Amino acid sequence: MLSSSSLRAQFIITLALTFLVMLIVLGGVFYQLMMPGLVREEQQHARLHISNIQRAVEQQIEKLSSMTHQWASWDSTHDFMLGEQADYPRTHITRRIFESDGISLLLLTDATDGVSWVAAIDPLSGRLTSCPEATGRCAWMRPLVRALQRSLPHTTPAGSPGHNRMLAVPDFTLASSWPITRDDGTGPMAGHLTLARHLPSIWSLGSIDGMPVVLTLRAVRDPAARPERTRQSSYIEKLDEDSLLLSMSRPTSNPDHRLLLQTRLPRDRFRAGLEDYYRVMLGVFGLLLVTLIIALCLFHRLVLQPIVSLSRYAKRLRHNSESLEMPPSWLQARQDELGLMAREFQHLITDLDERNTHLEALVELDALTGLGNRRLLDRRLPQILSLTHRLDRPVALIMIDVDHFKAFNDYYGHPEGDECLKILAATLSDIFQRDSDLIARIGGEEFVVVLPDFDVDEARNIASGVRTAIEAQCIEHARSPTSHYVTISAGVAVSHPHHPLAAAALLKQADLALYRIKRDGRNSVGYCDDGEPSASTEDESLSDG
Repeated sequence: MLSSSSLRAQFIITLALTFLVMLIVLGGVFYQLMMPGLVREEQQHARLHISNIQRAVEQQIEKLSSMTHQWASWDSTHDFMLGEQADYPRTHITRRIFESDGISLLLLTDATDGVSWVAAIDPLSGRLTSCPEATGRCAWMRPLVRALQRSLPHTTPAGSPGHNRMLAVPDFTLASSWPITRDDGTGPMAGHLTLARHLPSIWSLGSIDGMPVVLTLRAVRDPAARPERTRQSSYIEKLDEDSLLLSMSRPTSNPDHRLLLQTRLPRDRFRAGLEDYYRVMLGVFGLLLVTLIIALCLFHRLVLQPIVSLSRYAKRLRHNSESLEMPPSWLQARQDELGLMAREFQHLITDLDERNTHLEALVELDALTGLGNRRLLDRRLPQILSLTHRLDRPVALIMIDVDHFKAFNDYYGHPEGDECLKILAATLSDIFQRDSDLIARIGGEEFVVVLPDFDVDEARNIASGVRTAIEAQCIEHARSPTSHYVTISAGVAVSHPHHPLAAAALLKQADLALYRIKRDGRNSVGYCDDGEPSASTEDESLSDG
């Protein structure tokens, strides 16, 4: 029995898994190549079917329109609307005409769209009901009559064509209206004749593309719809594995409603194409199995063994991330792809070392000014103190604060405040250029400068120079009670080798000196040792606003 950890067992497992993966990949490739084509062909067939259905609906509309036009151009109809031929309803509006032409309702309106005559077959009694207006025994027609009146064109110039439309409310209705004129076109327009055909909610259109078509009609509320909008839209949905749902949305004469016509389309073509796809896949899978057995025999010798070595190396690298060792030299010496991979590993490790060093530096930099930040100060200050005191030299620390910076930000805005801080940082960088000097921004408008080998007088003098240099930048500060320009206050503290201070204590002394200067007037330099802090005699003390 083979051990699961033996190379032969791993090879057999690799063979099986590779075959399985290749089957999945190949199946996915075939699926991605053939399935979109099958779907596109099905979509094209569905769109063509929708087009044929819409054409059949238009033919129904044109048929009704032609019938309406013929009836509206009879001289007898025109004479009746002018008060002649009183027996017109009895001789022309008959049940036989309604049933033979599939008419549900006839409406005659005068030139002001008022009802002159209305006739329809009562759906309850099955009798033809005819009245001069939609009242009394014709009152049941009133909702549809009013809907048809509202949908008549507002103006009808001479020679205007008919007005065809569909209604969704109160019932699904196909309607056509034509102006009533004489057959020869003479005489005034006497009104409109409207024929309406009731559409059942399940509407059979007969056979289209060799298959029976049954439409389901639904009224859909559409707040954006308007009667004058004639845009039609259609879309196709997958209803289930065996059929598609074809939907056609048509405008109606009812405000805020559209008519949705839906039908099912069997997916026979798609299923036939899918069966062909499966037969091709079976043949390809058999050929693939034979090819993989031969290819994997060579793969084991030329590729598998080196990959196992690289895998072990990567595992060691993951478990010992602090020490990034290089790949085995024999792998790097190979002149094939695996050797290239090993050399790329070497380059990657080198790049990682460099990037880690760069990231460590970025963590200690202030994003706005490019100076060091509090993290850098906390790390470097103890080191500077220890190293400088071992050389028996003092360390000076200057804490700088921009006077009335909040008022500056509130008045000029934060972008100008950021520019002010950048100018201050650039000025400090120009003044303190020694490699041993440390400049850091530790707060919104607070900066710290650490100066190894500086005594008290030197530190106070250079701090005064910084104050003068900042004020000389002439950054306007209209809200400062201290000056017309941006100024700074600075607190100086010094740690002597014979009386060394810890980093926290040195910062505290400088902060105390800064606090006293800000309390006593700002725009000045103060010094603090173990005694009372004192202000620089060279600087003018201004009242605290």
